Amino acid sequence: MTVTTASRVPVDAWSADYGPELERHVARMLGNAEEAQDVVQELWITALRVQPDSGDGSNIRAWLYRVATRRALDVISARKRHSGLLDARSGELVPDRLPAPDSAFGALSQEAVDRIRRGVGALPCKQRNAVWLRWIEGKDYDTIAKRLGSTPETARANVYQGMKKLRRELAGVWNEEVVL
Repeated sequence: MTVTTASRVPVDAWSADYGPELERHVARMLGNAEEAQDVVQELWITALRVQPDSGDGSNIRAWLYRVATRRALDVISARKRHSGLLDARSGELVPDRLPAPDSAFGALSQEAVDRIRRGVGALPCKQRNAVWLRWIEGKDYDTIAKRLGSTPETARANVYQGMKKLRRELAGVWNEEVVL
C-alpha cells in the first residue's frame, strides 16, 4: 500500500497532539513503556491505513483511544496465553492457579486435584501441551498445530494419546470421587 503525503498529514498532527497521552495511557495498562511505544506505533500504522472520517461529527481522539486500548488488551491477552503455555511446557503445573469454582474440580477433593495435576504433568511434553491447549484453553486443532509447530493431524493425535493416558491413569479418581 502506498501512503501519500496528503493522507499522512492528519496522522502526523494526531501523533503530535495525542501521541504522548496515548503512550501514557497504554503504559499504565501494560506496565511497560517500551511495549506501550510499540502499541502506539502500530496505532499510527492503523491510522494511516484506515483513517476515520475526520468530519465535524467524528471524535478522532476517542477513535485513537479505542484502537490503542484494544491493541493493549490484545497484548495483555497474548501475555496470558503465552504464560499459560510456558507453565504447561515447564513440566510443572502452577498450584496457586486454581480452576474456576464452577468447574469439575470444585467437586473434587484436594488429593484428587493433586493426582490430576501430577498426571497431566507426567505426560510427554507435546501431549501435555496439546491436552492443555485443547481442554484448558479450548483451542481447535489448527490453532494447536500452529502453536506446536505440527500438522492438525499430529495435534489431534497428541491430544488423543494424552487423554488416553490420563483416562487410564486417573480412572480411579473418577470412581473414588464422582461415582457414588
